[in-house]
Amino acid sequence: MACWLFAVSEENWGVVREMNVFGVPERARRAVELVKPGDTLVFYVSKKNSKRLGGLIVGVYRVGSTWFREDKPLWPDEVREGLVKYPWRIRIEPIRLGAVPYVEVAGRLSFVGNKKRPHAYLVGTPANLRRPISEDDVRVIMESMR
Repeated sequence: MACWLFAVSEENWGVVREMNVFGVPERARRAVELVKPGDTLVFYVSKKNSKRLGGLIVGVYRVGSTWFREDKPLWPDEVREGLVKYPWRIRIEPIRLGAVPYVEVAGRLSFVGNKKRPHAYLVGTPANLRRPISEDDVRVIMESMR
């Protein structure tokens, strides 16, 4: 089983949390190949357009299904625009919900190689430049969540 970090918008996080589903765009096909049932997903809320959760790690989930395609808008930005942006979706099950500022734990995470530029590891889908993160890092995150 692998552990993955994903950055989401604050409004899309609301759907993830409420519906226990996650989705990626067509161009993120690599995520569909990498993430498997039983894997762990860690969600970070990006700061862009966030009102209160930006910069926080907010949840840890287990992947409960294989990926499937949907052609019906689900996410707030999809509904507003009337088009599907994240057609690849998976069902997920919460392991731990809470919040911890990413910058507060970044110094203790082994995948953050350059501690002076921790936000560089939030790039990609999945983040960390499409590389898994360690179970130890997930443990640090979960123990730090309030």
